[in-house]
Amino acid sequence: MSSDGARAAMRHVVCFGNLWQGDDGFGIHVFRRLRAMRLPPRVKVFEGGTAGLSALQHLEGCGKAVIVDAIKTGGRPGTVRRFLLEELDTPGQEYSVHALGVNHLLAALPVVFEGGVAPEVIVIGAEIGRISPFTDRLTPPVEAALGGAVDAVIKECTS
Repeated sequence: MSSDGARAAMRHVVCFGNLWQGDDGFGIHVFRRLRAMRLPPRVKVFEGGTAGLSALQHLEGCGKAVIVDAIKTGGRPGTVRRFLLEELDTPGQEYSVHALGVNHLLAALPVVFEGGVAPEVIVIGAEIGRISPFTDRLTPPVEAALGGAVDAVIKECTS
Protein backbone atom coordinates (compact mmCIF):
# COMPACT_ATOMS: atom_id res chain seq x y z
CA MET A 1 0.00 0.00 0.00
CA SER A 2 1.36 3.44 -0.87
CA SER A 3 1.97 5.97 1.90
CA ASP A 4 -1.07 7.93 0.64
CA GLY A 5 -3.14 4.74 0.83
CA ALA A 6 -1.86 3.96 4.33
CA ARG A 7 -2.71 7.49 5.49
CA ALA A 8 -6.19 7.24 3.99
CA ALA A 9 -6.79 3.95 5.81
CA MET A 10 -5.73 5.32 9.22
CA ARG A 11 -8.42 6.36 11.68
CA HIS A 12 -7.55 8.64 14.58
CA VAL A 13 -9.93 9.06 17.52
CA VAL A 14 -9.30 12.11 19.70
CA CYS A 15 -11.27 12.26 22.95
CA PHE A 16 -11.62 15.59 24.75
CA GLY A 17 -12.78 16.59 28.20
CA ASN A 18 -11.92 17.56 31.72
CA LEU A 19 -12.23 14.47 33.89
CA TRP A 20 -12.70 16.57 37.05
CA GLN A 21 -15.66 18.55 35.72
CA GLY A 22 -18.34 15.85 35.84
CA ASP A 23 -20.09 15.44 32.49
CA ASP A 24 -17.45 17.54 30.74
CA GLY A 25 -15.19 14.49 31.19
CA PHE A 26 -17.40 12.44 28.84
CA GLY A 27 -14.72 12.17 26.13
CA ILE A 28 -12.13 10.93 28.62
CA HIS A 29 -14.51 8.20 29.79
CA VAL A 30 -14.97 7.15 26.15
CA PHE A 31 -11.17 7.20 25.72
CA ARG A 32 -10.76 4.81 28.66
CA ARG A 33 -13.31 2.38 27.24
CA LEU A 34 -11.73 2.45 23.78
CA ARG A 35 -8.23 1.89 25.21
CA ALA A 36 -9.51 -1.22 26.99
CA MET A 37 -10.75 -2.69 23.70
CA ARG A 38 -8.89 -4.52 20.97
CA LEU A 39 -9.11 -2.13 18.03
CA PRO A 40 -7.92 -2.68 14.46
CA PRO A 41 -4.24 -1.71 13.92
CA ARG A 42 -5.30 1.16 11.67
CA VAL A 43 -7.13 2.86 14.58
CA LYS A 44 -5.22 5.07 17.01
CA VAL A 45 -6.89 6.58 20.06
CA PHE A 46 -5.65 9.78 21.70
CA GLU A 47 -6.61 11.66 24.85
CA GLY A 48 -7.01 15.32 23.88
CA GLY A 49 -7.65 16.63 27.39
CA THR A 50 -8.88 20.23 27.37
CA ALA A 51 -6.30 21.82 25.07
CA GLY A 52 -7.92 21.98 21.65
CA LEU A 53 -5.16 23.41 19.44
CA SER A 54 -2.43 21.22 20.89
CA ALA A 55 -4.36 18.23 19.53
CA LEU A 56 -3.61 19.23 15.92
CA GLN A 57 -0.78 16.69 15.89
CA HIS A 58 -3.31 13.90 16.44
CA LEU A 59 -5.14 14.82 13.23
CA GLU A 60 -2.10 14.40 11.00
CA GLY A 61 -1.42 11.23 9.06
CA CYS A 62 -4.96 9.91 8.94
CA GLY A 63 -7.76 9.78 6.42
CA LYS A 64 -10.49 10.13 9.01
CA ALA A 65 -10.51 11.75 12.44
CA VAL A 66 -13.25 11.07 14.97
CA ILE A 67 -13.54 13.74 17.67
CA VAL A 68 -15.33 12.77 20.89
CA ASP A 69 -16.52 15.46 23.27
CA ALA A 70 -19.32 16.64 25.52
CA ILE A 71 -21.75 18.96 23.74
CA LYS A 72 -24.21 21.51 24.99
CA THR A 73 -26.87 22.35 22.44
CA GLY A 74 -29.93 22.41 24.67
CA GLY A 75 -30.93 18.82 23.91
CA ARG A 76 -31.80 16.05 26.34
CA PRO A 77 -28.76 15.05 28.45
CA GLY A 78 -27.34 11.72 27.34
CA THR A 79 -28.33 12.11 23.70
CA VAL A 80 -25.46 10.99 21.44
CA ARG A 81 -25.15 12.91 18.19
CA ARG A 82 -22.95 12.69 15.11
CA PHE A 83 -21.82 15.86 13.36
CA LEU A 84 -19.92 16.54 10.17
CA LEU A 85 -17.35 19.31 10.36
CA GLU A 86 -19.45 21.64 8.19
CA GLU A 87 -22.46 21.24 10.53
CA LEU A 88 -20.67 22.80 13.48
CA ASP A 89 -20.82 26.46 14.41
CA THR A 90 -17.63 28.42 14.07
CA PRO A 91 -16.23 29.83 17.32
CA GLY A 92 -16.74 33.45 18.25
CA GLN A 93 -13.97 36.02 18.17
CA GLU A 94 -13.22 35.66 21.90
CA TYR A 95 -9.75 34.16 21.44
CA SER A 96 -7.63 33.93 24.57
CA VAL A 97 -5.01 31.51 25.78
CA HIS A 98 -7.52 29.94 28.16
CA ALA A 99 -10.48 29.71 25.79
CA LEU A 100 -9.10 27.83 22.80
CA GLY A 101 -11.11 24.66 22.75
CA VAL A 102 -12.25 21.98 20.36
CA ASN A 103 -14.34 24.41 18.32
CA HIS A 104 -11.22 26.49 17.67
CA LEU A 105 -9.27 23.38 16.69
CA LEU A 106 -11.93 22.43 14.14
CA ALA A 107 -12.12 25.99 12.81
CA ALA A 108 -8.33 25.97 12.28
CA LEU A 109 -8.28 22.79 10.17
CA PRO A 110 -8.80 24.44 6.75
CA VAL A 111 -5.86 26.76 7.41
CA VAL A 112 -3.61 24.07 8.88
CA PHE A 113 -4.20 21.66 6.00
CA GLU A 114 -4.30 24.33 3.26
CA GLY A 115 -2.55 22.91 0.22
CA GLY A 116 -2.55 19.43 1.75
CA VAL A 117 -5.05 16.71 2.38
CA ALA A 118 -7.16 17.23 5.47
CA PRO A 119 -8.75 14.21 7.11
CA GLU A 120 -12.48 13.71 7.03
CA VAL A 121 -13.66 14.89 10.46
CA ILE A 122 -16.62 13.46 12.34
CA VAL A 123 -17.66 14.61 15.81
CA ILE A 124 -19.40 12.24 18.19
CA GLY A 125 -20.85 14.15 21.13
CA ALA A 126 -23.07 13.48 24.09
CA GLU A 127 -25.42 16.17 25.26
CA ILE A 128 -24.65 17.19 28.82
CA GLY A 129 -26.54 19.23 31.39
CA ARG A 130 -24.97 21.19 34.19
CA ILE A 131 -21.23 20.74 34.75
CA SER A 132 -20.35 19.70 38.29
CA PRO A 133 -16.81 20.68 39.29
CA PHE A 134 -14.47 18.50 41.34
CA THR A 135 -16.02 15.16 40.45
CA ASP A 136 -15.03 12.50 37.97
CA ARG A 137 -18.53 11.01 37.96
CA LEU A 138 -20.91 11.37 35.07
CA THR A 139 -24.60 12.01 35.64
CA PRO A 140 -26.76 8.92 35.04
CA PRO A 141 -28.00 9.99 31.56
CA VAL A 142 -24.47 10.76 30.35
CA GLU A 143 -23.09 7.58 31.93
CA ALA A 144 -25.79 5.64 30.06
CA ALA A 145 -24.66 7.29 26.79
CA LEU A 146 -21.11 5.88 26.97
CA GLY A 147 -21.95 2.58 25.26
CA GLY A 148 -23.76 4.28 22.38
CA ALA A 149 -20.91 6.72 21.89
CA VAL A 150 -18.32 3.92 21.85
CA ASP A 151 -20.45 2.04 19.32
CA ALA A 152 -20.71 5.19 17.16
CA VAL A 153 -16.92 5.64 17.25
CA ILE A 154 -16.32 2.00 16.30
CA LYS A 155 -18.77 2.34 13.42
CA GLU A 156 -16.91 5.43 12.14
CA CYS A 157 -13.57 3.66 12.41
CA THR A 158 -14.68 0.60 10.50
CA SER A 159 -16.48 2.37 7.65
